[in-house]
Amino acid sequence: MKDDYGGTTESNKTDTIPIKLSDATAAEWAKRPIDYHTGYTLLPGKHTIKVLARDDVTGTIGTFQTSFIIPNLVKETKRVPISTVVLSSQRAAASEALFNASKGKEQAKEVAADPLVQNGLRLVPSVTRVFSRTRSLYVYLQAYEETETPSPLIAFVTFYQGQTKVMETQPLEVSPLANSRLETVPLNFTVDLAKLQPGKYDCQVTVLDPTGNKSNYWQAPIMVVQ
Repeated sequence: MKDDYGGTTESNKTDTIPIKLSDATAAEWAKRPIDYHTGYTLLPGKHTIKVLARDDVTGTIGTFQTSFIIPNLVKETKRVPISTVVLSSQRAAASEALFNASKGKEQAKEVAADPLVQNGLRLVPSVTRVFSRTRSLYVYLQAYEETETPSPLIAFVTFYQGQTKVMETQPLEVSPLANSRLETVPLNFTVDLAKLQPGKYDCQVTVLDPTGNKSNYWQAPIMVVQ
């Protein structure tokens, strides 16, 4: 993990994950991804994370790198502060993990604090952002309101091809979580991709604060396949 300004390394984590495969689980491996998750505590700002995975048996290596922004709620006055947007087409039971580094109460505490775990199911983020029309697209993010009188926010998801709006979800009105220190507003969408033809789209999430006259949006390319 590095800050995106001076390139200073902020944190490193190394884990060895032993996975014992039976004939049944080996057959499932081709259909189910291995979901690795960990956590960092970081200051507001722009950061870059790089993940390297190595198979100790074959020696093959895969890498992934991306940048993200942690909003500074004190300084953000013109836009609605939002988290990174998670796109997914899969939810998996947290109890189905092949390996857990934490155990017992520590593991339960981590699951309770994980915003991607809801009703016992963990949202598995998509790295490739390639989605099938036969499965729903799950969109998750958090917005934040640091005000004395927080009000409901309105959000929706739009799909574009070029400058053409192809599809848009119904507006979702959500109030901040009760007893939330940051007045966190969780935003969940389930989108039926069967309404879209296979092809490339720009997926945009728009968040509006009608009371404060502020807004924000996030956009990224996705691929829809048959």
